[in-house]
Amino acid sequence: MPSNRTIRNGHETKALLNNGGPRYKRSSLEKQMNQDVIYCVLILIFLCIIGAIGCKLWLLSYSDLPEPFRSEYEPSTEAFLAFWIYVIILQIMIPLSLYVTLELCKILQVYHIHHNSDLYDPETNKRVECRALNITEELGQIQYIFSDKTGTLTENRMIFRKCAIAGIDYNHPELENGGLNGSNKQGNLSVMINKNLWGDLVQEDCMSEQVYSSRAVHSARIQEFLLFLAVCNTVVCSRHPHHDNMNASGIIIEPVPNIISDNGDNIKKMDYSNSTSAPLKDKYTRLEESRSVTPSPPLNPYSSDRGLSNLSGLSAIDSADNSPESLQSQGSSKSSQRPKLLGIPSMGFLGRRNNSNTNLTDEQKVRLNQAGTPSPGDLKPIYEAESPDELALVDAAYIYRCKLVKRTPTEVTVDVPQDGRMVFKILNILPFDSTRKRMSVIFEHPVTNEIILYCKGADTSVLPYLTPSEDDSEQKFILNKTQQHLSNYAREGLRVLVMAKRVLTQHEYNEWYRKHQEAELATDNLEKRIRESFSNIECKMTLLGVTGIEDRLQEGVPETLSALIAAGIVVWVLTGDKPETAINIAYSAKLFSPQMELLKIMARSKGSAESTINCYLADIERQLSDSDDNPTDVYGINTVPSSSGSSARSPYMRPSNQNGRALVVDGKTLTYILDRRSNLTKPFLRLTTYCNSVLCCRATPLQKAYIVKVVKEELKMRTLAIGDGANDVSMIQTADVGIGISGQEGMQAVMAADFALSRFKYLERFLLVHGHWSYDRLSKMVLYFFYKNATFVFLIFWYQFYCGFSGAVMIDQMYLMLYNLLFTSLPPIAIGVYDQDAPDKLLREKPYLYKNGRLGRSYKSYSFWLTMADSLYQSICVFWICQAAYDGTDVDVFEFGAVSTTACMFVMLFHVSIEIRAWTIIQVLSIVLSIGAFYLYSLLYNTFCINCFGLPSTYWTIQISMQRPAYWLVTLLSCVVALLPRILYRVGQTVWAPDVVTRELIAHRKAHRRGEKFLVSWSRSTSTSSIYRTTGNRNQHNALTAVG
Repeated sequence: MPSNRTIRNGHETKALLNNGGPRYKRSSLEKQMNQDVIYCVLILIFLCIIGAIGCKLWLLSYSDLPEPFRSEYEPSTEAFLAFWIYVIILQIMIPLSLYVTLELCKILQVYHIHHNSDLYDPETNKRVECRALNITEELGQIQYIFSDKTGTLTENRMIFRKCAIAGIDYNHPELENGGLNGSNKQGNLSVMINKNLWGDLVQEDCMSEQVYSSRAVHSARIQEFLLFLAVCNTVVCSRHPHHDNMNASGIIIEPVPNIISDNGDNIKKMDYSNSTSAPLKDKYTRLEESRSVTPSPPLNPYSSDRGLSNLSGLSAIDSADNSPESLQSQGSSKSSQRPKLLGIPSMGFLGRRNNSNTNLTDEQKVRLNQAGTPSPGDLKPIYEAESPDELALVDAAYIYRCKLVKRTPTEVTVDVPQDGRMVFKILNILPFDSTRKRMSVIFEHPVTNEIILYCKGADTSVLPYLTPSEDDSEQKFILNKTQQHLSNYAREGLRVLVMAKRVLTQHEYNEWYRKHQEAELATDNLEKRIRESFSNIECKMTLLGVTGIEDRLQEGVPETLSALIAAGIVVWVLTGDKPETAINIAYSAKLFSPQMELLKIMARSKGSAESTINCYLADIERQLSDSDDNPTDVYGINTVPSSSGSSARSPYMRPSNQNGRALVVDGKTLTYILDRRSNLTKPFLRLTTYCNSVLCCRATPLQKAYIVKVVKEELKMRTLAIGDGANDVSMIQTADVGIGISGQEGMQAVMAADFALSRFKYLERFLLVHGHWSYDRLSKMVLYFFYKNATFVFLIFWYQFYCGFSGAVMIDQMYLMLYNLLFTSLPPIAIGVYDQDAPDKLLREKPYLYKNGRLGRSYKSYSFWLTMADSLYQSICVFWICQAAYDGTDVDVFEFGAVSTTACMFVMLFHVSIEIRAWTIIQVLSIVLSIGAFYLYSLLYNTFCINCFGLPSTYWTIQISMQRPAYWLVTLLSCVVALLPRILYRVGQTVWAPDVVTRELIAHRKAHRRGEKFLVSWSRSTSTSSIYRTTGNRNQHNALTAVG
């Protein structure tokens, strides 16, 4: 008996070869910090070299001493040893503990972000999820955002809104009153059945034979169109929805036991958990965890299944035996005469009517019938689809009674009224891919035994493969009308799909199938061969119709995009939709404004794309040269774009007297632009720097990722990519920051992302508030860490001038070890986690405050050297004030060291007090606890540790020092002299040259104080309240209003 064995499962397997692994991302601040740490190493080496040279010169100056007093080593040898002694005693200069503190701050930041109630979505019960802990500060420096559209900006809950069959448009409006097949609270919307479409399906006896024949032809086309919607997909049916036991965090959770009972009147969900039971509909809206399926709307006995029965006044039907009485009986003579022009069986029930119900009005035929209760067998099955588009199409067929019942890998079962249950044999499924932009199903018809190919996809991917219609005036007319409807649908912002068919002979199919098997077995160019095989059969097709599906914008998307653009962030939307659809959505989402100049690049050749780009560039640069204003960014930062665009630091440049520009480019043009051989990438990117927003249409997943890559590499910008589907994974991983939306298309994007949000609207607060805070906090914390370590090292180094560069220190070794661990560890954490340069309300009201982080102003490349200069000055003040105070006295080296350490620590704590912008109990405690820890340790150590750890005794040193007035005077004077320049700088900056955040903060506080001048007084006698504005005269008030 044959057995399967694994031959090899190492690193050469296909899975491992295709797995590039996650890319380790580092923030710009971390990169700059690492560079500054290298500078710290160089400074340490420099100090050690100076110390070694000083040691040698000191020994050479005493070379004439008698033998007992000479060193046993040569001065050069002593200098070499002194170098390594200095490396040991000055190693605090290298801030190793900075990395520990930085990671701790980021963890605490992530904790507070995760538990922020403003980022919690009650509908999905999801919070923001931080999957990467090392780039929180990068959220405050984003310059470019690349966003997917479907499922990211939109709900990804598709609603079948329009269709065109044989050139005739059928609109499906939403029920305004939220009827039985209206909307539910999860947003799964049903639509009203189109009366005209239903009327074209139903044939009346009173019409003439000629009219009837014409109507019958069109009715047959509609029938096949509905059958197409039910068959050409990969939707599966079930009575119970699919659930993944793994949540977004990768944790296996136990499913909640549910019991669905039907008593003929209602359906209940029994929840045995401790939480309150939710309605049944909630059960089906928690399927976002599903990786690859989209659930249909909740199981509802009053759903669209009954929505169709309103046309007849009876309950829903599933088979020919349950056909409504409002239609003709099966014995109608005309049903057998209906032509089968489209190769499908007759749906005879549609052409029959019930004479007893001829008095029904049209309104009655489209109203829902409230009476009657469906049996359990009439309940709509749960549809699970790979995409919401397919789900919307299947639901549309369902409301017209063409019901998908079952699907297996080889068969699909559809319930067709009157004709009963039909089983179609699936021969092949040609899956959708981003290159072909279409999918097809090949099946065998159960009645006619014809082999039929159904194909649906984008208009640009299906229309070129239709059979030429030059000789068929009717088909040409239908094609022209359909293209008009396509354009109208796209301009309305609908997602359009084109449906086509091809009838194959047995010989044609067998020949294609043989070649297709050969292509599947090929060892070279497999994907190309398969695509060519698909194209060989997806041709010579006949147009069936088109659909327009509505995908509504998520709540808060326009406001969020407006805020991001106002913050100076350039927003690119990358979508696979038609340009007309995408432009309509862009205006609705306020990505584009009516005042913007709209630039379009939709070329069909490399030369055309090049000429269009150069034409736009020449026109814009001519406007800039003619303008009196210099090119500026949106907040007036003068910038001059370089010829290559690579050195442009402002996110976008434009003349300040204009309203901005928006650029639209389609996928075909992107193919030419992104081809390195075309040399169009840099001119295109240069053009985009003059635009506020960019919209890329018909973009493939690879194009999305490549666009992000070239913007990062050529423009040197910090990028963020946000998406919700598997086709966004490459883009998310390529960007500096990747955000996944946990939506309807599974969890692939979330799993590949650095952060996960439940809604796009949370991106505003995520970047403009938490991102701004994170960057500002960590910038101050890192610079403060460099400052405090350098100050302490310089203080020790100055002492070497008084000890012959021997490497001796005036500070006890235990203080050296505990300096970073105990005495100065809390204030940096308080700054890095809880400091706020502006309140969240102000940051959201004034989005342009994000400019500080976007331009990296809090941590410039020269900030490190300014910090070192400040540390050098303060260490000089502390040391020589202490030296001058105790010069000529009898204090020993350890008492001098205790005073120096105390003064240095107080200077550092007062320094951090100047840097703190928002005082809370946490900041106060960090400083108080640092002082308390220092004195508590000093008192205990100097009292009980007489000869500990083999170190020289410092018994009672701190107690004696604290009894001398000089100790306190030196500490006070050191703080004043060392910090006076920084205090004067901060005061001058605030008064005469405040930055944008300080200006807005001052204005905000002034407005708040003015608001406090409004007083409310209550009159006990009249029980009325009056609001007064106080004036300069206390006896006079201006009454503004009175409330009875």
